[in-house]
Amino acid sequence: MDNRYIVSFDSERLGYGSVVLGNPVKAGIPAGVTVVLGANGSGKTTLGTILEKGRYAYGNRLTFTPDKMKVKMLSFTDIHSLSGMEVQYYEQRLEATMNDMVPTVAEIMGEKVDSEAWRGLTATLGLRDVVDKRINYLSSGELRKLLLVNALIDMPDLLVLDNPYIGLDAASRVEFDDTIRAIERRGVSVVMLLCDGADMPDYTGAVLTMEDCVITSVVTEPDAIASMRKDEGVVTFNADEIPAASFSGGKMADHDVTFEIKSGHVRYGAREILRDVDWCVRHGECWTLTGPNGSGKSLLLSLICADNPQTYANDITLFDRKRGSGESIWEIKDCIGYVSPEMQLYFRSTSPVLEIVVQGMRNSLNKFKAPTDSEKDEARGWLRLLDIQHLEERRFAELSAGEQRLVLVARALIKQPPLLVLDEPLHGLDRYRKQRVKDIIDALVARNGSSLIFVTHYTSEIPSCVTHTKTLVKL
Repeated sequence: MDNRYIVSFDSERLGYGSVVLGNPVKAGIPAGVTVVLGANGSGKTTLGTILEKGRYAYGNRLTFTPDKMKVKMLSFTDIHSLSGMEVQYYEQRLEATMNDMVPTVAEIMGEKVDSEAWRGLTATLGLRDVVDKRINYLSSGELRKLLLVNALIDMPDLLVLDNPYIGLDAASRVEFDDTIRAIERRGVSVVMLLCDGADMPDYTGAVLTMEDCVITSVVTEPDAIASMRKDEGVVTFNADEIPAASFSGGKMADHDVTFEIKSGHVRYGAREILRDVDWCVRHGECWTLTGPNGSGKSLLLSLICADNPQTYANDITLFDRKRGSGESIWEIKDCIGYVSPEMQLYFRSTSPVLEIVVQGMRNSLNKFKAPTDSEKDEARGWLRLLDIQHLEERRFAELSAGEQRLVLVARALIKQPPLLVLDEPLHGLDRYRKQRVKDIIDALVARNGSSLIFVTHYTSEIPSCVTHTKTLVKL
């Protein structure tokens, strides 16, 4: 046991499931706040899982101090285990009549919502007015806060957080950091699994670096940690690398108004989420959509993407055609490339990665036919663009969260449609791939004249092609 660490990794190899991690430096976790930093697919989530429940698995040798240390790991997918049931597909959360069996926050949390700890933690994290909401109506930021509150009420000795900043607006990130500082003062140690050094909080006490499923170093010097937050330079990108599109983007590629909503509104029961929203996106315009957690950004996007039945209660135009004038949902979807955190959360394909990307270029009624050789070659080109060609035979559920996001980005972009709707597409990606995706978006827009709606809470993630901003407020 190394006295510097509350958890020592005593074996040179650590394993869980089918993943084996190398540990030549005989690393460990010191008390306080530790960041595990590595690119997508470097093994961070596996290391977190080993900390939580792999102590005695696969020949691992770990020493915990105290020996019966309580370890809790959180990731965005934990919402399914928290609720005790799964919403089967993304669109279900938008249809009020299909959610009668989905529990509310109060039903899930039980007596916890009446505790002093609940009141204190929800106030600190700014998690307000959620007790009576059904669990699948929470925004991605609200979901993360709820998971954190649930874990902290039970007060573990070590809390492992997988990409905890994803989906949090600027104010929520401050609230989150204040909470972590507070629980550290109470003696709880925290491990954050991060892809980008720029996300490391200024109170980080140690960094474990990982590369290709190997723990490469343990860094504790403040100056060395600070240097890891700095930009690593420009990523070289050649727009000619983008394959030509084999799918034309449907019948609506030639249009003037891509999307327009007048006096837009969305209500679920007594809760009003959107009110008097006016917005027009013309052909070729590039917008960022902003607003705090819970302001209705994802719901507004669901109106655009023909997923929300309340579309028909609104005055909406898509590709120069007023909704409800005879167009089909499938015609609309064929013209839109879409990715979002909610899509990733509910994505259940058992196909290999290559076939999932091929499905992105198909029209909606032919997605699941066997892929042709030419389609496979085009999909491989997109996997190479995003540097995930090594994943083509893997299943979606086997991938890390960042790898899953990249697969869905490839699936959305391969069609090269007249409208790209990208909801937090870069969250959970390492620094290199963030820049790579931004460059690809810029190149697609410039080459094809596509319209873009881009959602992010980080101004540094906005592609350079964006020249317009739409901001929502929380009602």
